[in-house]
Amino acid sequence: MTRVLWIALAAVVSCGHPAPAPAPPTAPPVAAVTVDAPVATDLDKDLPKLASRSTQMYQEVAASFVAAGEDCAAATAKLTAIQKGYADVMAAIAKVLHDGRARELRAALEPNADALDAAAKSIVDSKTMRKCSPDRAFTAAFDFIGAPP
Repeated sequence: MTRVLWIALAAVVSCGHPAPAPAPPTAPPVAAVTVDAPVATDLDKDLPKLASRSTQMYQEVAASFVAAGEDCAAATAKLTAIQKGYADVMAAIAKVLHDGRARELRAALEPNADALDAAAKSIVDSKTMRKCSPDRAFTAAFDFIGAPP
């Protein structure tokens, strides 16, 4: 599972080729995005804003893991909230990658590389990941955040 986050970040930050279409999920995420979730249809056209929101999302995940510690239920609940709050980001990343614009997104993310690296390291090295990785609900929620839909 930690590999999913690294693969997603690597695909977006360092890959010059569009990512292959993701395989259909074998299980639905813990909480489906509701109709009232914020969805900005033009976020995929504003790559600096998408890069900023992506960075904020990973920083929020990292902060939620620090707060949750080894409490898997709390971590899962926070990831579910992050899913809803950043549904527009995940959809925009998927669209950008599908459109073959990974190189443009990588360039937009470059100014945020240090912040993304720090957030990814914090997530992967967290007590939450060590304790909650075997938890099925946590894994489903994290996988939704860790890779574009």
